Amino acid sequence: MPHWTMADLLHATEGTLIGGDAARSATGVSIDSRTLRPGEVFFAIRGPRHDGHDYLAQAIERGAAAAVVSRRPERLAPPVGFPVVLVEDTTPALQRLATHHRRGRRLPVIAVTGSNGKTTTKELIAAVLGEERSVFKAPGNLNNHWGLPLALLGLEAHHEAAVLEMGMSGFGEIAALCRIAQPTVGVLTTIAPAHLETLGSVAGVQKAKGELVEAIGPDGVVVLNADDPLVAALGREARGRVVRYGRAEGAEVRLLGAVVASADGLEFSIGFGGVAQPVHLPLAGEHNAGNALAAAAVGLALGLAPAVIARGLAKVAPLKGRLQWRDAHGVRLLDDTYNANPGSVRAALDTLRAAGGPGRVFVVLGDMLELGTHTEAAHREAGRWVAGLPADGLLTLGPAARLAAAAAQAAGCPDARALESAETVAAALAERLAPGDRCLVKGSRGMRMERVIERLLPLLARRDG
Repeated sequence: MPHWTMADLLHATEGTLIGGDAARSATGVSIDSRTLRPGEVFFAIRGPRHDGHDYLAQAIERGAAAAVVSRRPERLAPPVGFPVVLVEDTTPALQRLATHHRRGRRLPVIAVTGSNGKTTTKELIAAVLGEERSVFKAPGNLNNHWGLPLALLGLEAHHEAAVLEMGMSGFGEIAALCRIAQPTVGVLTTIAPAHLETLGSVAGVQKAKGELVEAIGPDGVVVLNADDPLVAALGREARGRVVRYGRAEGAEVRLLGAVVASADGLEFSIGFGGVAQPVHLPLAGEHNAGNALAAAAVGLALGLAPAVIARGLAKVAPLKGRLQWRDAHGVRLLDDTYNANPGSVRAALDTLRAAGGPGRVFVVLGDMLELGTHTEAAHREAGRWVAGLPADGLLTLGPAARLAAAAAQAAGCPDARALESAETVAAALAERLAPGDRCLVKGSRGMRMERVIERLLPLLARRDG
C-alpha cells in the first residue's frame, strides 16, 4: 500500500496539524469508518446523508493512523499522539492527495467513460494489459469525485499501468476527474440518454462525456466507438492520436463477421489491419463484443500483439449484476441489476432473446432514474420492447416502470403487472417461473433490484424442496 508521512499529508492536502505526532506515518486512505483498516488515514467527508466527522471515534477505534477533518473534533479527545489534520474542505483535500500521488508516477493511465459499458470495459482493458504488465484497476465502480481519488490512491510503485473509470451526472465533472487522474489514454464507449435531469439532452451527454477527449494531450491516445455517431464525432475535438473501433469502415480495430453466442460466452474475430484474430469472450451479450473491441484498441495503442490481446480477453470473468446468468432450480435468471438506462435495457433484452431455449420468457423491470422529461417516453418504449421480444410476462417495480407495464399490455404482452415491492415481485415470479424459463431482472441502481433476486431464490428453493 502507498505510504505517507505526516509531512507528505500536510503538503498534499494543504492542511494544518492541530494535534498529534508529526513523525507518524500512514498507509492507505479511507472515507468509511466501517471498512477502515488499521494504519489508514481517515478523511471525514461530509456527504448528502452522513457526515464523517460523526464517525471519527469509530475510525480511531478501528486503528486509523490519522484523521483529516474540516472542523475541530468536539466532545472527542483523540489518543495522545494521534495526528489530526485540519483542512477547509475534506473532499478537495482528498482529491489533492490523489493528484499529488498520481504526479509522482510515469505510467499509462487509461480512463474509461460512456453511458454504458464503463465497468465491463475497464475490466476487459485490465485483463488485456495484464498479460504483459502489472496493472492497477479501480476496484468496483469507484468513479465519482470521491471514488476516483480513493481508487487512484491504491496505485503502487510496482504498477506499470492504471485503468480507471469516470462517471458523471453533470457538466464539468469528468473534466475535474481528469485534473486528478491526468489520463494518457481516454476511452469513450457510448453516448445514450442518461442523467437527462441535469444534462437536458443527449447532446448534453455528448458534451459532458467529451470532456475526457478534451483532457487527453497531444502525446496521448483517444479510443472512440466508430459505430456510435455521437462518440465518433468527438474525434474532431481530439488533440492526441485517435484509435477507432467497431464495424465501421476505417476503424483501426474492427469486428469481423458474426458474433456467435453460446452458453460459454461469445466467439468472434477482430481485425487489426491485415490480421484477423479469433477471440473467445466468456461474457453474455453481443454488445460486449464492442466492449472487447475497446479493450483491444487500447492494447493495440500500447503495443500489444493481437494474440496477446485475445489471450487476455479470454480470461475475463462475468461481473456481479451485469448480464450475469444464474441458474436457480432449473430457471435461468439474467441478473443485470446493477444499473439501467434505455440503451442498457435494450441490450439486456437482446441478450435475453439471443439465449433461446424451450421455456417461457419473463422480464422484471425497475425504474430507470434520472431521465428527466424523457422518463415517460423511455419507460413506455421499454414496455413495447418487452412485448416485442415477445415476453410471456412483465413485472415492474416503481412509479415510472408502471408506465412500461401499461405499454407492454397495450402492445400485446399477455401478463404485464405493476407491483409495489421487491417482496411482491419475487412472490409473483415464484408463482410463474418453471424449469426451463428465462427471466431478466433489471433497473437503476437506486431501485436495488438485486433485492428481487435475493427474495426469489429462497422461494424457488422452498417450492422445489
